[in-house]
Amino acid sequence: MEEIDRVNEQPQESLPAALTPEPVDVNGQAPAENKAWGVAIAGWLLPGLGHALQRMWGRAVVVFLTVGLLVIAGALMRGNLFTARGSDAFDALGYVADLGTGSFYLLARSLEHNGADVSHAGGDYGTRFLATAGVLNLLAALHAYEAARGRKA
Repeated sequence: MEEIDRVNEQPQESLPAALTPEPVDVNGQAPAENKAWGVAIAGWLLPGLGHALQRMWGRAVVVFLTVGLLVIAGALMRGNLFTARGSDAFDALGYVADLGTGSFYLLARSLEHNGADVSHAGGDYGTRFLATAGVLNLLAALHAYEAARGRKA
């Protein structure tokens, strides 16, 4: 009997957070997961919005301004803005990188009046700025997704 009392006196260990079941909605997903996807998509469509929805104001402003300035600089330098009708794998990767800017892709398209001019160094740098803006925004959207899931980011 004493042995049973000693076992009962020991504090009970709870399951780690990773093993505790989360509530599930109608679609079979956790509500936090649905929110995280919404934040990620919002952050992709408008750079910085994913962080702004989570009240991370500093990151939201930095992402918005950085991606926006890179897109404007790249477009004004007449960088190549890739399209879906690429001829090889590098064109496809460039298109994915450019699409990473979300709605700013449409802004860059509207600034591209005379087409790309990659025969000069400025146009080549502009192409790199546009791709960098897209990759940066995709990384920012991924960060917003992870932060919305509650992971330390």
